[in-house]
Amino acid sequence: MMPQGERTWATANPDEDGGPGFTGLALEALLGKLDGMTLARKGLAEPRIPWEACHPVWFTGSIPLTGGAGTLVQANLYGPELPYWWDVRSVAVWGWTAGTVTIYRNSTSGEQFGQATTPGEFTWGAQKIIGPQDSLIFGATGITGSVFVAGQAIEVESQWLPEYLM
Repeated sequence: MMPQGERTWATANPDEDGGPGFTGLALEALLGKLDGMTLARKGLAEPRIPWEACHPVWFTGSIPLTGGAGTLVQANLYGPELPYWWDVRSVAVWGWTAGTVTIYRNSTSGEQFGQATTPGEFTWGAQKIIGPQDSLIFGATGITGSVFVAGQAIEVESQWLPEYLM
């Protein structure tokens, strides 16, 4: 039967001395369990790459349009700066009803990362790595409406890139 007074787990489950729980032997048992959990956790590996050297980054923007066409070029916002690399994970484009949006690396005559004639999100089955001072460029043609972009990448410091790629 539960004692009169405060209704807590400790009063409902007194320790072996008859007092409220978490004193005497019950407290020792609890501390022993916590110590065992701590020892078990010590066997777990620490993250190999520190957060400062490998973390997510997000980018957003809109393509400035004139006559339904435009280009969004801002290397300092849409690509890694020294000494980092980006593993581009996804890029979403939306806001228009007609036209084409193309994602390039470094130049509108360079490598295409993706092209869309309808709003949507690009994700890649393999890694899309861009190096220090590379950047994504967004081009739009024949647009009706506005074009908005948002994306996510994992930013990795150069010295940790081999470890990240393993």
